[in-house]
Amino acid sequence: ADMPVPTCATCHMSGLEGMNMTHDTTERLSYYLFAAISERRPDWRMGEINMKQICLKCHTEPRINQFYGEASRVIDSTNGLVREATSIMDGLRRDGLLTAEALDEPIKYHYFDLWHYAGRTAKHGAFMGGADFVQWHGFYEMQARLAEIKRSAAELRDQHARSPHGPDQPKPSASTGSKAESSTVPSPAPNGQGR
Repeated sequence: ADMPVPTCATCHMSGLEGMNMTHDTTERLSYYLFAAISERRPDWRMGEINMKQICLKCHTEPRINQFYGEASRVIDSTNGLVREATSIMDGLRRDGLLTAEALDEPIKYHYFDLWHYAGRTAKHGAFMGGADFVQWHGFYEMQARLAEIKRSAAELRDQHARSPHGPDQPKPSASTGSKAESSTVPSPAPNGQGR
């Protein structure tokens, strides 16, 4: 294709060189990149085939396959870091060391930033050829947030062990009688909708 640089529409919607034009921006996607834990879409094989056909307008097949392999490994790594952080948060909730309120404690902001901002940035960067977004705006930030979550979790456990309530007493909840929130990450939208 003869263009200085592709736009979002070039790859996700265009009828470039005989391709079918679409207004369904999910038609050429293979993963739910927006989700905390990214999984393949139900029709991921067709989405990947459709996108690779667009890629072939400017790139060779070996390069495209390498690109997809690298991007899939980024998904696996990102999912692993999110799962590790989620496990820490779930443990704190299970032990009564976090309130049931959303985003009322600093550690909850670090967790949210880890998957929602840095995690999504790394995954989108991987599938859009943005190495800086994968590394410095993605993985680096995820690792920094995970380190802060680990530090904060250790501090919460230490404070609780030294509290007058004792280590066997749960932390009082900000809202009494409410069910503790879960760190369980949001699921992809049903029927393959959403980014």
